[in-house]
Amino acid sequence: MNFIPFSRSRLATSVLIALASVTLGCGGGGVGPRLAPVSGTVTFDGEPLSDALVSFYHEDDRPANGKTDANGYYELAYMADRPGAIVGENVVRITVATVEGEGVAPKKELIPAMYNVASELTFNVESGSNTNVNFDLKKTGGPG
Repeated sequence: MNFIPFSRSRLATSVLIALASVTLGCGGGGVGPRLAPVSGTVTFDGEPLSDALVSFYHEDDRPANGKTDANGYYELAYMADRPGAIVGENVVRITVATVEGEGVAPKKELIPAMYNVASELTFNVESGSNTNVNFDLKKTGGPG
């Protein structure tokens, strides 16, 4: 029996090729939960809510987040390179509060807890595009 010894560099190259093949064979960028685009507007007592963080939480997974612009418009991203939110039922949390950071003063929460820390908002993200996912928040009363 002939035995051809592997050099360390050949072994390392073989391992890297095998790992790359497994990653590419599993879909590469498709690894992770199924996502769908989500966008809409947030208003607070009928006025666009700017600079708010909109977060969709799906079970025990990481949230998808988006920041509202001056018109209250947001688009969600699961990760910087993966737009959208996880398909299925999500708890929605909307906040304007910020924490103190370097050169940044904290911003106090103006939105009632029923829209963020004790959120009563939910949305079922469906496969395909989820546009006009709008929330009209109120200072008092039920979820918007």
